[in-house]
Amino acid sequence: MEDCSLEASYLASPDFMILACHVLAGVQFPVFIFGTYGIIFKTPPHMANVKWLLLNTHFWSSLSDSIICSVALPYLFIPTLAGFNLGVMNNPGLAIYCIVTTTTCSGVSILAIYENRYYMLFGRKTWWRHFRKPYFTMVYLLAPCMFLPPLFNVPEQESARNWVLRSIPCLPNYTFENRKMYVLALDFMLPVGCVMVELIILVPPFVTFLSLTFWNIWMSDAWTASKQTVCLQKAFTKGVTVQTVYEFFILFVPVCTIIFMLVFWHHNQIINNFALLIISLNGVGSTIIMLFAHRPYRDFTISVLCCCFPKKRQKRESIRDNFIWKSQMSMI
Repeated sequence: MEDCSLEASYLASPDFMILACHVLAGVQFPVFIFGTYGIIFKTPPHMANVKWLLLNTHFWSSLSDSIICSVALPYLFIPTLAGFNLGVMNNPGLAIYCIVTTTTCSGVSILAIYENRYYMLFGRKTWWRHFRKPYFTMVYLLAPCMFLPPLFNVPEQESARNWVLRSIPCLPNYTFENRKMYVLALDFMLPVGCVMVELIILVPPFVTFLSLTFWNIWMSDAWTASKQTVCLQKAFTKGVTVQTVYEFFILFVPVCTIIFMLVFWHHNQIINNFALLIISLNGVGSTIIMLFAHRPYRDFTISVLCCCFPKKRQKRESIRDNFIWKSQMSMI
């Protein structure tokens, strides 16, 4: 006899998911706008060649979060590949496709930043200069096509819904006006296979360019740039890497949890809800890290915060002036 008490929890309900996503959307939107303004108008000249790459990454990660929290708002029944679409878009298949595709494009945009760093600093005279444009053309053309096969192999929905209800005995028979449960697949091999192909295409070149960039900046003696250039490139690379590590773990933890639930056929709606909410923090967290990891954006952000909280600014200036006065007195 299965314990179905968790399914009655508010944290497992679609009402909680709707409320949480709306709250996150309200927080995310101003952060995305602020990040966009910062990249377009506050990027210094020495970062001009990565300005649009940063904006591209910011766009795709922000779009992914917005789709999850506002447009699609999926309420999933893992370990089955089924659920409801509770957002403004009443098309579950298209919503799933948009989430996967924007996440893929976000990964491609991060790859493009590291490739750009390697090419601009070290790869201009290598064989890679002949292949980089065809490679990225191919990747960007493949990105919107990689998750199409599952959408063309959707099972007959009425019988698939009955199968889902039998597979998860504790699942309440939810009904929403003009909304029906959508079943992407009865077998997760095809959707998971498509995701694995995406990872195979993106991960090896990402690791390669990341390793080459770090090696040439920190370890190699062949790079004869000025000390200022080296410091700027190290600072930028560290900032982008912090963003990348955050995005990796914010996706890695919930995705591994979902894979575990698929493999062991375990259903817990509370975990399902929080896994999706964690994934929806990808863009907003990455934006906040970008604003504080790169000095030009950090200075701009702090100046705005100081204008919004003048009392704290006055207190900090008072502490600074007091420190300077004491230093001067100690020198007399």
